[in-house]
Amino acid sequence: MKSTSSQLICLLLVAMFLGLVRNLVPANSIEYIGNWRTLSSGDEPIVPPTAGEGDPPFISIDVAQMEHSLGEAVFIDAREGAEFECGTIPGSISIPFEYLPDENIDLYVDSALGGMSKDRDMIIFCSGEECDLSLHLARNMQDFGYTNLMIFFGGAREWENFDLEIERRTECGE
Repeated sequence: MKSTSSQLICLLLVAMFLGLVRNLVPANSIEYIGNWRTLSSGDEPIVPPTAGEGDPPFISIDVAQMEHSLGEAVFIDAREGAEFECGTIPGSISIPFEYLPDENIDLYVDSALGGMSKDRDMIIFCSGEECDLSLHLARNMQDFGYTNLMIFFGGAREWENFDLEIERRTECGE
């Protein structure tokens, strides 16, 4: 019995050593001591490092969920149409930032929103932390005179990670 447990400990030590050596390959290495942002608990909004003074406020998942349940804020998905179709926050309007026309963007946005008031509460989102389309769309809309904008930077991914309802118009592969 004693040799079995010492063999097990030896095997674990060899496996740990091989794992540490394997991690020395730069293309696939993982930092031993990281400085990663903790996953959202919903208490604080996710704010990107590219956020600047004068940007619309960033909101947390809790605020986004509350606003959605109240049904008064308009949710705007800044991702491309295919991502929007695969899954979005229910009732969202698609304004795919990367596919906006080069000219008269303000007219396109106004049209996509059906001419609704520019002081209506609007929450703009995209995929999540790796996507800054919501920030860019919000900045543009602010320049066009929209006044009550908020950015939900956690986006559709955080919404889904919190097991909130996702509206899927088409079935898409993962």
